[in-house]
Amino acid sequence: MAEAALFSLATDILKSLATEIAKPAGSFFFRQIKLLRGAKDELRSLEGTVQAIRAVLLDAEKQQWDKHQVKLWLKRLKDVLYDVQDLLDDVATEDLRREVTPGNKMSKSVRIFFSKSNQLAQRLKVANKIQELRRTLDEIENDSKLLKLELHPEETMAIGRGKKPERPSPDAKIIGREEDKMKIKQLLLSSSSNKSVSFVAIVGKGGLGKTALARLVYDDGEVKEHFGLKMWVCVSDVFDVNSLIKELLKKANVDCQGRHDEDLPSLLRETLGRKKYLLVLDDLWNEDRHEWLKLGDWLEGGQWGSKILVTTRSHEVAKVTNARSVIYDLRGLSEDESWNLFKKNAFEDGEESLDSEQEKIGRDLVKKCAGVPLAVRTIGSLLYGKKKDEWLCYEGRELLDIPEIAEKDGGIMEVLKFSYDHLPSRLKHCFAYCSLFPKNYVYDKEMVIHLWVAEGFIESHNGEDNLEEVADMYLSELLWRSFLDVERKGKDGKVIAFKMHDLMHDLAQKVAEGECEIVNFEGRHNGRGIRHASFTSEFFS
Repeated sequence: MAEAALFSLATDILKSLATEIAKPAGSFFFRQIKLLRGAKDELRSLEGTVQAIRAVLLDAEKQQWDKHQVKLWLKRLKDVLYDVQDLLDDVATEDLRREVTPGNKMSKSVRIFFSKSNQLAQRLKVANKIQELRRTLDEIENDSKLLKLELHPEETMAIGRGKKPERPSPDAKIIGREEDKMKIKQLLLSSSSNKSVSFVAIVGKGGLGKTALARLVYDDGEVKEHFGLKMWVCVSDVFDVNSLIKELLKKANVDCQGRHDEDLPSLLRETLGRKKYLLVLDDLWNEDRHEWLKLGDWLEGGQWGSKILVTTRSHEVAKVTNARSVIYDLRGLSEDESWNLFKKNAFEDGEESLDSEQEKIGRDLVKKCAGVPLAVRTIGSLLYGKKKDEWLCYEGRELLDIPEIAEKDGGIMEVLKFSYDHLPSRLKHCFAYCSLFPKNYVYDKEMVIHLWVAEGFIESHNGEDNLEEVADMYLSELLWRSFLDVERKGKDGKVIAFKMHDLMHDLAQKVAEGECEIVNFEGRHNGRGIRHASFTSEFFS
């Protein structure tokens, strides 16, 4: 949350600085003091520094998960940016107080000059503070160069870069997905669509096994016989139309060497038009309808019954790809399925006689995985080959407290972080703010919306938007992107309450670390740097 909030905070500060710079020089007394006469230059310099820092926040956000120095840099930046905001708030408050002070201009000046809010002292204090903050920010900006943080356009902050997930081997044994496989298979073999090419989207959180399920269906014997041409392309976060077309032609065994790029789309359409095809677009993130149409128009030429199967973490992606997509929401494994998967990964042959203490520890850890196969497999693999006394080390621990799970490359948090990287910056701090509530909490939608608005998280593009309505749209986006789960709907079908998946709550706590904290007073808390805090109800009972 700190980094997403910092981006928004830096933006707000730049707006405030622009306002201050545009103000007239002020009174006679203000114009007479050299230091104060240079205040606008100081403000402009401060504005330039904040702008430069904001430009590298995206790269810092991605690197801070792996690099301790970058994490410390962000913490320093957070503290000083909040100081800048506090200073600008003080200046705005003082200006407003002067505006509402009764009397004519001369009497106002005399009254304020002889008051505790003497404008000379106030302006001098502000100018000195601006210089101090600018020097600190200059140091932080110089440090960003030493850390080799890269420049990025501001709204690319919504897009992360990550490793493409590996495709599971065709013979991988997958537990608990037999029914899902049959349903997806039926959707692919059905020819009820009124279009020659129709879409099916498997949507679910990271780690649920969307790719593994798609691979099960893709390699099914009946599916192989049904489609004359099968293609599998892992798209991930880079949606480059020319590269995708070349990859599709390669999968269709078409030699396009020596062809001009402008000839390839028509070659693809011609190739697909000869057969009934199945195309799997795995791990799709593109939410730009215009970009999709550059590719989608060339995929429409398949014979009747052709299918495009998409795996994605976002309903929005499925909608952008095709408004008539059949969406298959993939759910987590049941408790029994999760336990069976755990045993398969924790023991040599998937079977082992456990004493009651070991089983209790194992089942408790599996329960915290909330039905996510990736988490269950990770836990099982971690305990593989360990003796009973080693199992005891994990008793009662949260998943994020186990370094091998939280920090392992390609592990649970790495997968969830990839989803978080793709969130637009406006949604990141709204999501992380939910970490202030305990796990399994049922959030009242209206309450959360009002909290987001009160915290200043909601943006109005034209200054006239109803902030509650905009916040409602933010919430809908987080639901569509599988960061939140619908808990209850009203009679009109609208969401009135939602919950957060346990692992998503872990992610929210991870990204909000050092800025949001639940205070229960059972242990010692270091309040330094904490900007948002909540209290457990037991404290007030």
